[in-house]
Amino acid sequence: MPLRQNGLSLIEVLVALVVFSVGLLGTARLLVQQNQLGQESGYRAMASIMAEDLLERIKLDASRAGRYLGAYEAQSEASTTEEEVPADLQDWAEAWFGRHALPSPRVCAERHEEVVVVTIAWRARSALTPPGDLPSCITARTTLPNQRWVSLHAWIGSE
Repeated sequence: MPLRQNGLSLIEVLVALVVFSVGLLGTARLLVQQNQLGQESGYRAMASIMAEDLLERIKLDASRAGRYLGAYEAQSEASTTEEEVPADLQDWAEAWFGRHALPSPRVCAERHEEVVVVTIAWRARSALTPPGDLPSCITARTTLPNQRWVSLHAWIGSE
């Protein structure tokens, strides 16, 4: 007469626990990646807003746009191409850099004939292979694979 089994054996329970654990680990990893991607998209949106704000300030004072050009780091003073730094550029830097909206931000404003290009770069957690044609604002930094950036262009007319 065959033995009747009541309940589960220890091996069945262990196999079920392993399968369940693998599923939970996959779900946890998915949640972490989703959080990182959400943070990156937030940084990208914040950089776009920062660049648009600076471009609007430059367009409002287009006749003296040269005073806004240069590279700016959150840790240092603005290094513009001309000596006088506009008050609204200082206000912009204090407002955005003071918020710590982006990790290690770098802002570059350049003029190419009738177009002003504002590039905002920040440090990202994950590394990517950078493309061959990087903006000069990015190549000035040491950790290229960990950089993300947004570049906005605006026509402001001739000098």
